[in-house]
Amino acid sequence: MQAQMSSTSDQPSRRYHFFILGLSRQPGNRPGEPESWRISLENSQTAERKGFTDLAELYGFLSAWLEGSGQVTARHDD
Repeated sequence: MQAQMSSTSDQPSRRYHFFILGLSRQPGNRPGEPESWRISLENSQTAERKGFTDLAELYGFLSAWLEGSGQVTARHDD
């Protein structure tokens, strides 16, 4: 899915943004083929959904989304 989820840059600035992350395990296409993961991310404010093939693609999307929404860095709460 190539459509980009819109950031809220065209809306009033919001402090919080919520996404729903979906993970589902899919069986291999052929016997003996390993399972794979399907990843989806939904913007809870706009209901836009995007699918990803792996975590690197998800990370790339989130990094670009943060840049587009005016966020400079992501903060990790450990």
